Amino acid sequence: MRRVLVVLLSVIAGVAFTMASASAVPPTSTTRDGGLHFVGRPNLTVVGSVEEGTVALRATGEVAGAGTTATATLSADAVVTTGCINRGAQDQQPSGLQRETTTVLGSQEFNTRQGRGTFDVTTNAITLDRTCPDQMTPVLVSVEFTNIVLTVTSQTGTITATFPDQTAS
Repeated sequence: MRRVLVVLLSVIAGVAFTMASASAVPPTSTTRDGGLHFVGRPNLTVVGSVEEGTVALRATGEVAGAGTTATATLSADAVVTTGCINRGAQDQQPSGLQRETTTVLGSQEFNTRQGRGTFDVTTNAITLDRTCPDQMTPVLVSVEFTNIVLTVTSQTGTITATFPDQTAS
């Protein structure tokens, strides 16, 4: 019965997470110097699955005025909450919650054609890395990403996009 309940809760959480991560988020602000600029708006999505214990951020977009190459860098602070589920517990939330703050980072160098190029950069993933006592099952409860910044640099300038906080739970 407990396994059925855990599977059911995992499926519900997975569906909710999938729906939340399916929509791309535009930046709240951008700044630039030089001739480098975004074509349209860059987008940010939360990728991965809390239920499977891995979550990351992904930014996609296009730039123009970039020269021959450019580098896209995506960074954020991540508040990671983990817990433990008692094997015999039914309908209980994870216990022994722990919060840890870390930084995630991803970088991609890309070529451009006539100064125009696309990027698709993903941060390193937050993964479940916890040991629980007494044969309890470790779980990733949530990840809150803050201070999310995408920076694209090239020979012609730098452009920075700031995104709103994102939560995977």
